[in-house]
This record gives sequence, C-alpha cells and structure tokens, in this order.
Amino acid sequence: MAYFLLIVHIATAIVFIGALTISVSLFPRYAAPDPDVDDKSHDAHPVALAMHRITKVYGRLAIIPPAVGITLAVVLGRLDELWIILSVALSLIGGALLIWVIIPAQRRMLADPRHEPSTRRRAGAAAGILNSIWFAILVLMILKPGAGG
Repeated sequence: MAYFLLIVHIATAIVFIGALTISVSLFPRYAAPDPDVDDKSHDAHPVALAMHRITKVYGRLAIIPPAVGITLAVVLGRLDELWIILSVALSLIGGALLIWVIIPAQRRMLADPRHEPSTRRRAGAAAGILNSIWFAILVLMILKPGAGG
C-alpha cells in the first residue's frame, strides 16, 4: 500500500504540479500585448487563455499530491516529522497564493489585455514565488530534515 501511495504521490506531483508550474510561468508572457502589433482590440492572446485554463484545472488537481502524501505519512506513522510538517505548510501557502493571488490576477489581465506593465511583473513574481515553494517542497522531500531513524 505504501509503495502504491508513493507512486501516486510522485506521479501526480510531476503531472499536475509540473503542468501548473509551466502554465503559471508562461501566462504573463502571453497575457501582455505584443508591442510590435498596433492592435487596439481587447482580445486576449489564445495562449494566455489556454494557460489560464490549465492553471485553473491543474490547480484543482494539484491538491492530489499533498493529499496522497499526507495519507502516506499517516500510513507510515511519520506525520510528526519536521520535513512533512514543513511540506504541508508550504503546500497550503502555495495553494493560498494560487487561489487568492495568481488566478485572480490572471483573470484581471485577461479582462484588460492592455494592463500596466507592472501587472505583468507582479504576475511573474507571483509565479516565481509559487515555483520556489514547489522547489522547496522537493528539496524537503529529498533531504528529509528531522526524519526519524
């Protein structure tokens, strides 16, 4: 059972969090209008629309890796270890950032493609923070600080 949960945990992290990371990272690039095109329309770039859809769908699916990870920690009796507690806390912070900052910012940028350049920079910064959180979780999963014997 533990091996099955571990495989599901790793596979869903790669697929769901990986796709989420890419979509959040690429969105600001395509949400901004092309400065070389003199188009006054308010149509969002099709790639930005696709990245926003992927962000929303895979953002929902990204709950699976931490849920399976917590289940695995319970099965193994390791829920009280520092690296697991920190990973869960970081997952919650990442989820909150996604729900309350990134997705609403993407909606605003799609609603007004001629947004301020600072909006694009803030969206890129939020993506960078989210990606750093996922990377920190990966490091915790490998190093396992505070792991029991």
